[in-house]
Amino acid sequence: MNITEMHLAVQQGVDKINSFQADTLLSQEIDLELNKAIEKFINLKYGKNNIYGKGFEESQKRVDDLRKIIKTDSLEVSYLETTINNKFVYASKSLPADYRYLIKILAGVVYERGCPVLTKFTQQGLDPVKYPVNKLANCKFVQQDDIFTLLGDPFNTTKKSKPLVTIEDDKIKIYTNDIFIIKDLKLTYIKNPTKVSLSLDDVTESVDCELAEHTHQEIVDMTINSILEGISDPRYKTQQIELGKNE
Repeated sequence: MNITEMHLAVQQGVDKINSFQADTLLSQEIDLELNKAIEKFINLKYGKNNIYGKGFEESQKRVDDLRKIIKTDSLEVSYLETTINNKFVYASKSLPADYRYLIKILAGVVYERGCPVLTKFTQQGLDPVKYPVNKLANCKFVQQDDIFTLLGDPFNTTKKSKPLVTIEDDKIKIYTNDIFIIKDLKLTYIKNPTKVSLSLDDVTESVDCELAEHTHQEIVDMTINSILEGISDPRYKTQQIELGKNE
């Protein structure tokens, strides 16, 4: 559906044709309710607060529901010239402006054959031409209160095959040991959706829903449900039962 069709579907669902329940709904109010429904839809599909108790990527349908707003972005990193438990710390540039939920982080790992010991003075000293990225390693996300313990644990510490990372403010911190460095990161994430809006003039353009086409009816149903609840319509309970049947 485009945004015009979504508006018509919402009006029809609330109005039930000539019942005049939706006559006072403004276009901006429908836009607001649609955007609230999109936000709720994404949170529902990403998390486990649903009737199946499954999160994102635990169900193929959920992957397909959100695939249009999954992005991969490259982030530059820089050495912070600091150490924690004899491990070195790098930080990425700021997270993308549209970042919402993390899916995975891959690190461009560089190390010399034979793995000579690197000091804090040589962490940034490997020639990127002579020593290009050796491998992309899948990073392991760690909670802030666990990072110090894990860095000091020889069995669970950061390693070139699986660097440890934390997220702080709007940056990703990456921890290395004395045999490898990090050149960059590839961040895969769910982005914030673009706000939908129906233009009523020739100056501004309408903005359609960017989620997959098959999700649009679910979003319309959620919008109708929210509006019926707001006007205390007795059909709200029936509509809510039907909505609960959605995966």
